[in-house]
Amino acid sequence: MSAWGGKREGAGRRVGWRKENPCQRKSHSVAAFDDEWELINRFAKLVKYGCTKDLCEKCLAELEKEINE
Repeated sequence: MSAWGGKREGAGRRVGWRKENPCQRKSHSVAAFDDEWELINRFAKLVKYGCTKDLCEKCLAELEKEINE
């Protein structure tokens, strides 16, 4: 009988090889038209790289207040 095939000791990924990264952003999906997506993408870049998160929250609150009037 040959020793080919089957499980081998030490083969495959190690148990627990992937650790949760607390700094990693979750993935979300949004359906939007191209012109809407451009706005969403621009704002997402501001939140991620441009200005502070607090300033973006302030601007959103002002926009929502204006819309709800």
